[in-house]
Amino acid sequence: MSPHAIATYWHTQGEALTPYAPEALAEWGLEPATIRLLTMGGLPPEAAPYLSFTASLARVSTTFRLGPEFAHFVQLGSDGSGNPLVLNTAAHDRVEWLDHETGFAAQYVNRSLLAFAASLVAYHSFVEDVLATRGEDAYLNADFTDTQLAALQQHLVAEDELAMTEPGFWQREISTLLVNRAEYHP
Repeated sequence: MSPHAIATYWHTQGEALTPYAPEALAEWGLEPATIRLLTMGGLPPEAAPYLSFTASLARVSTTFRLGPEFAHFVQLGSDGSGNPLVLNTAAHDRVEWLDHETGFAAQYVNRSLLAFAASLVAYHSFVEDVLATRGEDAYLNADFTDTQLAALQQHLVAEDELAMTEPGFWQREISTLLVNRAEYHP
């Protein structure tokens, strides 16, 4: 998925994006593809699964008063528990999730910001499909079909083949969906 297609998708969903000014990105040492996505459209302020994104970037080492070994992590936002979602500039802007309960241990999210943004689109499409076909409380009640979940997993893998094989964020999210479904629909 291209940055333009991602921005178009969010606009058709009535979601505002927060683009970044190119000069605001100059100091971070980001890859050209990351800069292109952030300046062309950016990210929505909030997106499922319970993620929020900031209008300005910050180093995790500064925000959380961590040592210099965290200086290569640039925070994009956080999950619903306050764990930072970051760009790892030491790994070509790989998107990672830092678990603040385990000393900010890095977990894999996506190989790039473009793959992450496309994965957010796939997840949003999954939620919208569940709501449209299963009812307005279906997502909150984990009422989705195996077919809907398989389609989400297929989209996640299409954007980043490691999303479902590398232990990390998306594997955890799929597991959470399944656990919730088993709890609500034994």
